[in-house]
Amino acid sequence: MNTTVVRLLIFVSVFLSIVFLPWWLTLIYLIGLAFYFQLYLEIVFFGFIFDHLFLSSRETPYKALILTTVILAIIIFIRNQIRK
Repeated sequence: MNTTVVRLLIFVSVFLSIVFLPWWLTLIYLIGLAFYFQLYLEIVFFGFIFDHLFLSSRETPYKALILTTVILAIIIFIRNQIRK
């Protein structure tokens, strides 16, 4: 199967998991995808979507966006250390 089609299907499945599954299960799924794909930048987009769907404006703004960006940076750092 083409990698673009696979990424598109996974994009839809992650969006559905954000809507229907608990946040911690979706987070585990996103971390697994970030390890599986070479550069899974969609994780930042999903953090933005999660913020706008579930967090109120009284809480810290963009909490999930910051968390997903940090997770992506940590995974990229770990990959670079392993490949040396």
